[in-house]
This record gives sequence, C-alpha cells and structure tokens, in this order.
Amino acid sequence: MRDGERQTKRLLLRRPSPDDRAFYHSHFTHPAIERWLRPPPLPPFNAGAIDELVEGDEAHWSDHGFGPWVLVERQTGAFAGRGGLHWTTVEETAMVELAWSVEPHLHGQGYATEMANAAIAWARELGFEELVALVLPANTSSLRVAEKVGCEEDGEVPHAGMPHLLHRLNLSG
Repeated sequence: MRDGERQTKRLLLRRPSPDDRAFYHSHFTHPAIERWLRPPPLPPFNAGAIDELVEGDEAHWSDHGFGPWVLVERQTGAFAGRGGLHWTTVEETAMVELAWSVEPHLHGQGYATEMANAAIAWARELGFEELVALVLPANTSSLRVAEKVGCEEDGEVPHAGMPHLLHRLNLSG
C-alpha cells in the first residue's frame, strides 16, 4: 500500500488521483449527495468545481501528507465514496475536519462509520489533538455517524455559506 493508504474490513482507503475524476463527477452530481453537500441556495456542483475538488484533494496530500481518501469496496473494487481528513477553516480557525460522503446505494450500511474510525486512528498516529465534523442540522444520517464515532456537538457555525452543526472529537485523552 502507498503511504497514507489504509484498509478496513470492507474498504480500501487510498489517495485520489486524476483517474478518479469520473468517480467524483458521478458521485458529487448525484441528487442524494448534492442534497447534503450543495443544497439550495448553493449552486449545484459543476464540472469545473468537481475538477477543482479532485485537484484540491491531490494537492492536500502533496502539501500535508494526508487528505481525503477515495473509498473503494475491497470485495468488488467499486468506488464507494470520499472521506477522511483535511484542513478546513471554522470561524477563522484552521481545524482538521473528519468528512465523509458515501455512494447513495451504500447508505445505511456502516461504510461512513467504518471509514471514519480508520481516519480517527490515523489522526491519532499523525498526532492531531482534535478533529471536527461539520453536518447540516437536517442530515440525521451524518449526525448519527458523528455520534457513533464519539464526536460531541458544540453548537452551530457558519460553513460553506450555511449553518452547520459543529462536532468535536478530542483525541488527546
């Protein structure tokens, strides 16, 4: 495995590459994904924005030695989503975000939690003291994932132009 890659029971978690553009385009333009990641009044993802996301994920890895993974089902080799760790800004403060987005046909099967637990273990290896998760208040599935992995809600913050619930996970204890 390449540096930063991980395996879980059902997933290969790997660095993104330019070859993943088609997966990103299909995933981020699916209505069930846009519902939570680009809800109105935000404009839907367009090809340019998705290309920037792929390039940004690759650059994050190059710049920081970690970043969002491409999630691949080990049994089938199929794209399963995107998730992991990346720097974000919350109320003008740089924080490491634990993020996840799973293919809609795999929702409710524990893939986000499985990936999140691997990312948390890796964050500890990297020496981070805290992770945050940002979830839209109506996204009950993602709220459950945050809770399952031990995050604690810490109020509402503006993020990406919308109010999100901020969840914190203390890793130093």
